[in-house]
Parts: sequence; structure tokens; C-alpha cells
Amino acid sequence: MNPTNPPKVLIADDELHMLRLLELTFKKGGFEVVCCRDGKEALAAVAVVKPQLIVLDMMMPGLDGLATLRQLKGSADTKNIPVFVLSSKGHALTRVGAETAGAAMFLTKPFSPSQLVAEAKKILAPQAS
Repeated sequence: MNPTNPPKVLIADDELHMLRLLELTFKKGGFEVVCCRDGKEALAAVAVVKPQLIVLDMMMPGLDGLATLRQLKGSADTKNIPVFVLSSKGHALTRVGAETAGAAMFLTKPFSPSQLVAEAKKILAPQAS
């Protein structure tokens, strides 16, 4: 990762404490971070921010993570951006729904923030070369 041009990650989560934890973890990992509170805000921000990675909480008011993921993967402009989905529900159907919709990774809360950043760096490594 290039410190003068850090990769951008867009994070959408309605739980403020989780949003701040993810923001600090990714910043510490060398990422530029943009935070959103719901799926609708994330969709509006993605065109402006042009992130290399998106992290979505599954359960958000209004436009939830799965609906947001489907819209991202349905658009030619955003379909190739890797999306990590976070959920407090580890139910197999939730995981399958996210993976079927195009999630690059599904993590059940609680999870290791350092593992999340390590996976982000791993998935973005081919893009850096």
C-alpha cells in the first residue's frame, strides 16, 4: 500500500460505536476512511468518494446492507468494488444471501477488526500492482 495515496474504504453502519471502531481500525491500517450511517447515504457517497473497498452492515434502517449490496453490484460503475458485509446474524441464509448478491466477504459480529483490515489489504493487493 502506498502511504502517499492510501486506498479508500467506505464504511456504512448505523451503530455509531461500530462505525468509529471500524474507522479507527482502518485508519490505523493505512486506509483513507469515509463513514456513512445507512445504505442510502453510502450509495450517494460512493460516486463521489470512489472507494476501493466498501464495508456494509447488514442491518441498517431504510436501505439495509443487502439491498445496498444489490444496488452496488447492479451498477456498471460499482460492480467491481469489493464489498465486505458485517452482520450480527450469523444465520446461514444471511451469509448465502450476501454471498449470492456479490459480497467478497461475510463476517459475523463480533469479529476481529485487525483480521478485517488484514483481509482488506489482501483483497486489495492485486489492485496495487
